[in-house]
Amino acid sequence: MEYSYDLKGNNLYIEENRIPAYSLEENEIGNCTSCDSILMSLSYHAAGERTLVVTKCISCGAFYANVYDSGWNWVDEVQVSLLPIPIPISNQIIDDWKGLEAIPIKKLEAVFSRGEIEALFARAKDETPTRQYLYRARKKYKLFEEIFDIELAF
Repeated sequence: MEYSYDLKGNNLYIEENRIPAYSLEENEIGNCTSCDSILMSLSYHAAGERTLVVTKCISCGAFYANVYDSGWNWVDEVQVSLLPIPIPISNQIIDDWKGLEAIPIKKLEAVFSRGEIEALFARAKDETPTRQYLYRARKKYKLFEEIFDIELAF
């Protein structure tokens, strides 16, 4: 049987059957069969009389599903493949103040300094920004687009 996991929705798939997580609790589950490091649980799934715990190795990054019976006795360990995370085809283009204001500040702070953010807002409002900060911010536009798939165009 093929086991796959959706990191975004925390769903486990066995063949075509989707098994949603009933818990996202993080616990040490055991040791990795690949590198003997610690396995941390990502999610817990009920499948009939069995419970499946999806785990990730903290060292090598391998994903497994540990299978337990109804009495929480370990039954088996199965390697899990990750489902691809969909990537949007078209970028969102922000070219005005309203669009810039709609971007969560945490995203802006992840790439730009406080002064650069202030310069971006000043430019978007057609005010005079601090030239130095705007210049630095524009050098980071491509990085911001790569991380968040949002293109800044002002």
